[in-house]
Amino acid sequence: MSVEERPPTYVSNVQLNVDPSERPKMPAGCPPPHDSRSTDSEPQYSEECCVELENVTVKFRLSEAEIVAQVYPNCLTLAEVKQDMARKFEVDPGLLVLRQYGETLCDALPLNSTALDEFGIHEFQLNAKGPAGSENSAQIKLDLNVYYDKHRLADFITVHISGDDTQDGEPKNVVVEIENAAIVKPFLCGYRDKNSGIEYLDAFTQTGPYFDKMKFRRYKTRDTQTWEQKEKTLNTAHEQSVQCHLDGINIMYVSAAHDFTIVPGKYQSFAQKERAERRLEKIRLIQRNWRRWILWKYIHIRAQEYRRLVKNRELEDERYEKCVEKRVERHRAVKQFPRTKDDFDLLLAEVGRWKKAELKRITANYEGPARIAEVNILLDKEIQLLNGVERQRYLVFKAMEDFRNDQLLKEMGKPIEWIGYKDCKIHLDLLSTQRVRFLTEIYKDLRKPRNRVDRLDFLRQVMAVICDEACFPNFPELFDLFDREKNLLLYSKSFDVEILRKRQNMLFFDLIKFQKEGSTKRTPSRMCIVCKKVKTYAEFAIRTRQSHVDTCKHCYYLKLTATENTVYQSILRCIHRDERKRKCTTSFAFVMQPDDVRHIIDKIWHGHSALSKSENLSELRLPRWNKNDDWAPWNCICLTERETRHHYKIDDIEKVYDPKFILHIGNLHMLARSLFHTLAAVAVEFQETGQWWKVGMNQHRSSKLEAI
Repeated sequence: MSVEERPPTYVSNVQLNVDPSERPKMPAGCPPPHDSRSTDSEPQYSEECCVELENVTVKFRLSEAEIVAQVYPNCLTLAEVKQDMARKFEVDPGLLVLRQYGETLCDALPLNSTALDEFGIHEFQLNAKGPAGSENSAQIKLDLNVYYDKHRLADFITVHISGDDTQDGEPKNVVVEIENAAIVKPFLCGYRDKNSGIEYLDAFTQTGPYFDKMKFRRYKTRDTQTWEQKEKTLNTAHEQSVQCHLDGINIMYVSAAHDFTIVPGKYQSFAQKERAERRLEKIRLIQRNWRRWILWKYIHIRAQEYRRLVKNRELEDERYEKCVEKRVERHRAVKQFPRTKDDFDLLLAEVGRWKKAELKRITANYEGPARIAEVNILLDKEIQLLNGVERQRYLVFKAMEDFRNDQLLKEMGKPIEWIGYKDCKIHLDLLSTQRVRFLTEIYKDLRKPRNRVDRLDFLRQVMAVICDEACFPNFPELFDLFDREKNLLLYSKSFDVEILRKRQNMLFFDLIKFQKEGSTKRTPSRMCIVCKKVKTYAEFAIRTRQSHVDTCKHCYYLKLTATENTVYQSILRCIHRDERKRKCTTSFAFVMQPDDVRHIIDKIWHGHSALSKSENLSELRLPRWNKNDDWAPWNCICLTERETRHHYKIDDIEKVYDPKFILHIGNLHMLARSLFHTLAAVAVEFQETGQWWKVGMNQHRSSKLEAI
């Protein structure tokens, strides 16, 4: 029942259940109790004060951080409250002092006459003073451990209910008691020590008693003090025969044929005898623990190895994914901003794949005249795409023209280098290379923007320099161009010399390339059978499958379909890297070209992996079929990158692969040997004659094969 529902009860006085002799006496000079809720202007002095009985919460502040709360009837006096708190703190009630707002309160003052806060809580400051006649009041200290340990007290809280949540609309304060639901441990059993008087109680724990593994050995020990020794007389199991005199005449003789002499040995106690009997058991225990430790160590080593392999596999997969992401980003950037021939071949290959997909869609969805119309529309779109690619190629070619000219001049100005005696690198700087470097610096200054005065001074210096190049065929025109620009700068106010300067740069570039002394050495050349033009051998396509040089590079690549040459170049680089790791410098991989790799993948392996049939060119590789032999077109297999790593872990191919699969790979190797028969014949000739090591070697140089 809450405070609101309890009917009002009026009492005259309520005292604790204490002895009357211990009840506090009202000292002289204490005022009578005063009701703070009274509305009269003057206090009413009477022997009995009628108040409404209710429980109130009382807080005792021992210090800034220590607070104790109790619930008392509002009719109790402070002396009775001090009597109760002294009993709980185990101190003398006369030593307790209650203060409120810094003033010491009288013991006869009731609780309802003290000040309370907005929630109806009476808060006091509880202190202890020293005994009578003692100057040091700090000797008495109120210990909360005594308060909480020896008295199981319930907790109380005051809940303030606003007027919005009550039925009558008035705010109320309700005292709520928090019940302690702790489990009380039952009393099982115990005993009391006669000497000390200490009680020992039995109790159970979650962990059971220690299991004695040696209990079955039947130790003869006194485990407790309740052992009682008892003596018992025992007779022998049977009568024993002895040699004795029957009488003076008759003597009984016992045969001594089976008698034997017992010689006492070294004394052995019972513990030593039992230890000797348990020796074999201890040996087995040591062996069992040793084997257990060996197994534990083996498991830990294998687990560590497993974690290492898993971590390596995760790192490898992460590295592979990063490589794939970089490749995709690189292809995306190349398609947006193509620069080289391989980049434009990649775009043309994309156009080719798009055309095949559109033709497949048209064939599946249209027939008759509708198909012809769709094919014509597709042809127009393809022409537009190809024109756009060629237009971009022309723009890139023009934009890179200055860069190519600078690279050409840089190569022409380099001194001649070769390796001489004892691997000494020799540089020969000719007058022609010095001339090229000097004129190149002037050529770079010609293209820089200058003001009128600096340009005139620079033109005078250039005209003085080119006077030494009178043997140049276009010298008069070049000198005239510089003279015309100088006159324009001197006598004209508005002029446009951009076209004039472009022509100057072109002629000056030709002047740098011009050689005063004509070369007596004739460059080997040949006529292309397709375009009928005479070109040097450097401009002809070289392939390992050809028997003679007949087609130039331009005409040869016109016959081929646009392919992703960068993919085949990356496959060839992987082959080179693997052969260098194996120190196989005589492998055919170093004479193969990207076009040969494309031919091997497309014509022999049909553009997919031999195991998983994957057609993703960016993942295909050409590892060795037999890893103990050098790489060759007839000793390789088309696999993905992951399959290649697993393939190189195989020691015996015949134990892993199916015989039908091995036969199929052998047939493809025979096809590769027939396609590259020229390369095979050259290999046999050089290897059998021993002239392979002389190819590309410098006779004046001592080469070390270990350093290759």
